[in-house]
Amino acid sequence: MKPNARIAEAMDEIINGTNVERFVHELEVDGEDISPLFTQRLRAAGFKEMTVGDVDVGFDQRVATFALRGTKAYFGWVFIERFTEKKSRKLFGSAVRNKKGDWAIQIPSNSGEKVFVNDAQRLGMELENNFVLE
Repeated sequence: MKPNARIAEAMDEIINGTNVERFVHELEVDGEDISPLFTQRLRAAGFKEMTVGDVDVGFDQRVATFALRGTKAYFGWVFIERFTEKKSRKLFGSAVRNKKGDWAIQIPSNSGEKVFVNDAQRLGMELENNFVLE
């Protein structure tokens, strides 16, 4: 297998969550930025580039998403965080957490930042009294 084929295969495993945990992944190999190849592999796997605000997601759902920042790919979910019966917000929350236990990367629905979303990778969320459980 050629080196580029091995890299593409590793990227596909990251994107699909097979043989590796989707978390935060460095997209630099031997000093070379390989994020353009990762973007290409995301699109081939059905991920679409859009803003968080453009993602159609219900209160009981979360949608698999990658946010690319520099040479890092952060896996997470777009979902609706519900605070009260009348107050909620849609956001991207990374799988990576900060010291307080909150999402290290949060992208609100009013941000113009683009993320890569795969609508086919939509899961349910546990709700208790209509509020999101963490």
